[in-house]
Amino acid sequence: MKVKEVDRTANIAWSPQSQVPIYLAAGTAAQQLDASFSTNSNLEIYGLNLSESGHDMPCLASLPVDQRFHKVVWGASGMAEGTTPAGLIVGGADRGMISMYDANKLIKGEEDALVFSKDKHTGPVSALDFNPFQSNLLASGGSESELYIWDVNKLGTPMTPGAKSQPLDDVRCVAWNRQVQHILASTFSSRCVVWDLRKNDPIIKVSDSTSRMRCKVVAWHPDVATQLCIASEDDHTPVIQIWDLRLASSPLKTLEGHTKGVLSVAWCQADSDLLLSCGKDNRILVWNPNSGPGEIVAELPTSNQWSFDVSWCPRNPAIISSASFDGRVSLYSLMGGQQQVQPSNSVSDSFGPGLGEVAGQPQHTPQVTCQLKSPPKWLRRPCGATFGFGGQLVSFETVAGVGGAPS
Repeated sequence: MKVKEVDRTANIAWSPQSQVPIYLAAGTAAQQLDASFSTNSNLEIYGLNLSESGHDMPCLASLPVDQRFHKVVWGASGMAEGTTPAGLIVGGADRGMISMYDANKLIKGEEDALVFSKDKHTGPVSALDFNPFQSNLLASGGSESELYIWDVNKLGTPMTPGAKSQPLDDVRCVAWNRQVQHILASTFSSRCVVWDLRKNDPIIKVSDSTSRMRCKVVAWHPDVATQLCIASEDDHTPVIQIWDLRLASSPLKTLEGHTKGVLSVAWCQADSDLLLSCGKDNRILVWNPNSGPGEIVAELPTSNQWSFDVSWCPRNPAIISSASFDGRVSLYSLMGGQQQVQPSNSVSDSFGPGLGEVAGQPQHTPQVTCQLKSPPKWLRRPCGATFGFGGQLVSFETVAGVGGAPS
């Protein structure tokens, strides 16, 4: 059920897992207009307090910026050393611009929150990701197959993972492997390229020649180093494919549930049995990609507009965020509940009565129950013991690398 909401058309990023309290960064989305047709752009920080009633989230900081964002990420760089106690927020914008902000200074309202800005890329920067092992490493992608690896401690000239992938294309998404720190995946419209930074060379190209799949996003399996999922934004093939790089001739399985292109996926780091996706069919689905052919285990209530970005809260994995084209950032809880979907009226209010309905769109407000079919792994007991007949003591524990199954 929905727990919080912000009226913004924005790209969003959660604060790092070690950050307390939980914050949400929202940067005004590029190539979008709200109902007021404002051309202003802001980077804002919102606080999450689930003990407070109501859907409103307090805005703790708002910084006017020159450009709108295609992507926003929040990394833990500098938190352990204390140089940036709340981490680093990085935004990718038009004309190859990358901007980095000190989150702590931004929250305190200090004027020198911007620590770095450079137009290194060609075209818009719509792909960013921090390395989960070395928080000072940031991968970025722009147009013409440009990929750069930045060291935020030495913001001079970034390195490249290798020669540009041919044919030249926009980099749609980048993602660091969750088990091996020097492996990076990048997606282009027709393929996914996996790089080994030790060799400065691509090690494999993943593409499905049997379908008209147009790659949008990639996400690594949290537990299995060689598995990843690729989502297609093509309306004719709205699928999510699970690949294993050891058997890269064809996908392991294909998740089919969306009726139009998939715009975003997110794999839960706390439970690899939960994969989140959103698409042009106005649906947000929760999958179990590890069960047989892959099943839908929950569906989140949405509005009558596309959600273009979904993500899990790193510190509280029961909370999910989604950003949609109706000018809302919504936060949902996976802990059950039922809610009536409320359509957005901001555009109708601006244009006045008699606007009519959108052709080809369902006009009913669906009743959606958001409830997982089985408890997530973070709620399961990691260990336990009990006495049985004959004086036997039985114990169990979760063994790392066995999919979280008690043994």
